[in-house]
Order: sequence, then C-alpha cells, then structure tokens
Amino acid sequence: MPVEGPPEDLQARVDWYLNEPASIPGRIAEVVIGFLILTVVAAYALSTVEQMPRVIHDACVTLELVITIVFLVEYLVRWWAKRFSIRYLFTPMAIIDFLAIVPLFLPNLAAAKAVKALRLLRVLRLLRLTESRHFFFGKVRKDHLIVLRIMTTVFCVVFITGGLIFELEREAQPLKFKSMFDGLYFAVVTLTTVGYGDLTPKTSLGQLVTMIMILTGVVIFPWQLTNLARALLEDRNLVEVTCTHCGLKRHDKDASHCKACGFLIYQEFEG
Repeated sequence: MPVEGPPEDLQARVDWYLNEPASIPGRIAEVVIGFLILTVVAAYALSTVEQMPRVIHDACVTLELVITIVFLVEYLVRWWAKRFSIRYLFTPMAIIDFLAIVPLFLPNLAAAKAVKALRLLRVLRLLRLTESRHFFFGKVRKDHLIVLRIMTTVFCVVFITGGLIFELEREAQPLKFKSMFDGLYFAVVTLTTVGYGDLTPKTSLGQLVTMIMILTGVVIFPWQLTNLARALLEDRNLVEVTCTHCGLKRHDKDASHCKACGFLIYQEFEG
C-alpha cells in the first residue's frame, strides 16, 4: 500500500519516522542504527584481544562508549515519541534497547561478568531491522525476509553465547580462550555439530551456557526453517500481476481484487 504521510503532531511524526522503514527518514535511521550496532559489537570483540595495540584497544573502548550514548539518546527519543508511555517500556524491543544502555550507568562494574553479558545483548537490536519487509533501501519478498531473520538469529546466538563462553572460561582456561574470537569459534563449531573437541567449557556456568545454546539452536532454527518452507510453498501459488493502485506485484491466481488495497486487478476463469 502507498506510504501515508507523517502525522502533523511532532511526537507522532517522530514515532512514525522511527517505525516506518518505507519512508526516507525511516530508512536512513534504519541504516544508521544497523551500522552502529555492527560497529559496537565489533569494537567489543576487538577490545578482548590482548595482543591488540593499546591505542587500538582504547579506541575500541571509547567508540563503544560513544555509540552506547547514542543508543541512550535514541532510547529516550523513542520513549518521548511514545509520550512517555509506561506500557512501551515493557515491549520486547524496548526492553532490549534498555539492556543495551544499562552498562553505561554501571562504569564501576565494567569488569563484572553480569555487565559484560548485558553488553553482549546489544546485538539483539539487529532483530528490530528484520521486523518489516522494507529492509534498508528496498522492499524484500517474504521468503527473503525470513532468510534475513534466520541469518540475524544465527549471528545473535553465536555472538552472545560465544561472548558468554569466553567471559566464563577465560580465567579457567587462559591459554585456550585468549579472546572473544575463541568463544565465537567454539559457538560455531558447537552449533554446527562439528565438535572438534579442541575447546570445551570447564566451568559449570560455561557448560550451562553451552547446553542452553544447543537447545536454542534445536528449537529456534527448525522453527524458522519451517516458516521459510511455508513461505516458499505460498509463493508458488502467486502470480506476477502488479496492482496499478498500490504497486503490490504478486497475487493469488484466482484473485479479482488486490489483497492489500482492494483495488480491482483481474479475474481468472477456468476454461
């Protein structure tokens, strides 16, 4: 359907721009947020490498702090645009946004494992980018969006569990878990059921995280693959007919009206 214009009210307009990826400001915000999320998780991973030159390490820490402040501003703007609704604070994405900025208020506990776990959860903000079919500067098909969601989910699971394993095992096995990249390697090898056995968790919490990671993969990935198979089967029953009113390109074979806007498109008769 055509993208309606933004509301006249300032708060409603800002909320519309932040949540309407089909609009130009919405797409720009989506690209910027996606870039910042990837940058902050990369900076966090690089900061765990002990062999990294001190200047680069300090730059990664500073960059992570600056981006977290940007996330704080964004969080406050989103809450303001929702007219400081308490209900909004308890929505799944708002909770993820809040967890992403919590470490900013706990500078004295920066080395604590619980705070580091919260820093890892910032990668979950990528899930916001796959809520709409208007992905970045283009609209993707339903099956393509599901593939993007699967890729994003895999990345989030690997990054979070790999980071947790590293933080939990680095003291018990300093020669094996030298940086977060060792934890990511362990997560990938474990989730793909390759299991070389060169890296294994020794701590009780590390073993618990590993079990949760495996169970998460067993439950979530098949479920998403089922959704993909269902979308592919549905797509086989669609034909390439473009609605002249809203531009929707694919419709059911026997459709006489567009399912998005109700405009007359065509009628197919047997024989």
